[in-house]
Formats: sequence, C-alpha cells, structure tokens
Amino acid sequence: MKKAALLALIASLAITGSCYADGNISVSDKAIVIAPGDDSGNFYAKIQNDGDAPAGVDNGKLVLFSGNDEILVTSDFVNTFPSRIVLNPGEYTYVKEFLWDSALKNQTIGDIKFSVDSTDRGTNAERIPCEAEYEINGSDSYDNYIHITVTNESDQTRKGYYLVGALLDTAGNLVYVDTNQYENVGLHAGSTATFSLYIDRDNINYLESNGIEIGSVDAIVYYITD
Repeated sequence: MKKAALLALIASLAITGSCYADGNISVSDKAIVIAPGDDSGNFYAKIQNDGDAPAGVDNGKLVLFSGNDEILVTSDFVNTFPSRIVLNPGEYTYVKEFLWDSALKNQTIGDIKFSVDSTDRGTNAERIPCEAEYEINGSDSYDNYIHITVTNESDQTRKGYYLVGALLDTAGNLVYVDTNQYENVGLHAGSTATFSLYIDRDNINYLESNGIEIGSVDAIVYYITD
C-alpha cells in the first residue's frame, strides 16, 4: 500500500474527545532507531497539548514507510506512560514504542506518520519536580544510565512513581526515550531518592555508529492521583 492511500486516514486521526474538546495534542518531535540488519527497533516521540484545556492522550497511530513509500509497519496503540495521561495546556510528555517485524530488516526507513487523538478517559497524575542527568561511558561499558532524582514534597509516604527519561542530541533532537514504574518503592515525606534508567549497549552502539552526541537529558515523574 502506498503512502498516498493513507493520507486521508492519517489526517482524520486528530479528533478530540468530548470532555476535552479544546485539547489539541500535537507531535513536536519523533525518531526511530533500527540498527542495520535488525528486524526490531524503537520509535520515540514528544507530544504536547497546544490547546486551552486539559486533554487526555489517547492511543497514537504510527505508520512507518520505506524509502520507496511502501508501508513497513503500522501500530494503532502507541501509548503514553502511564497510559492516557492528561496533559494540561502547554504540558508535554514522551512516548516509546518497541517495533518488531521482519519487514524492517535491511530496509531504508523513509517517512514516519504519527498522530495522536485526545480522549475523555484520561489518567490524572501529578507531575513531581525532579532533576535528571545522564551517564554515558560508551558501548564497551554496562554503566550507561539516565539518573532521575525525586523529592517527595507531600506530607505522606508515596510509592508508585512513573518515570520517563529522554536524551536529546546536541541540536536538541530527540534520540532516546525510556520508562519505568517503581510500584514497590516508597518515599517518606520530605525524602529524596535517585532512580536510574539503564541504557542498553545496543542503543549506545547505535548512537556511536551514527555519530550522534548527547547534548542534554530530560525527565518527567508522575504520581497518579485518580
């Protein structure tokens, strides 16, 4: 199937949910990482609410094309972490989707079509202040991490934090996203902890092989309030 056959479908995916009618979820950055010869990889994107009202983020729709405009992979369920997070006006988050399909092997990646709806069934969560730094020691090392430091500023013990970490290159382009939930780790009121998201060697090797230098790190920490 050619790309032109899906343009109307992709354009139709921007319908918003009734409770968040003013929500306008846009995609501000996207990237795909597939090592040569592999049949799997990762899709990353940054999405944000450009509207004037809170908006729940529904499933994202992804269509990946070859250099010849042939469809390689589609996915209708690219989710935020946690899923269907509610973004207030001006807020953003990152998404990550693992791709695994024989059609990806030895292919030149062409266009990437990705769009996101809003939904009236969003997950309400508090964004917890955090600090992030990256530790990159190269593909010969197992010590490659995004470190995220969180302080519990509430008056009660909290556990079940959702962490989202992202790496950007020196030009500010998104090149990596990872997520994790620490369901059984509790932070007492006023306490601070540092969580580490491991970056596997395949990802580091991809960055090195393509001459991509990390310029900055970003992180978001959620605590579900529903």
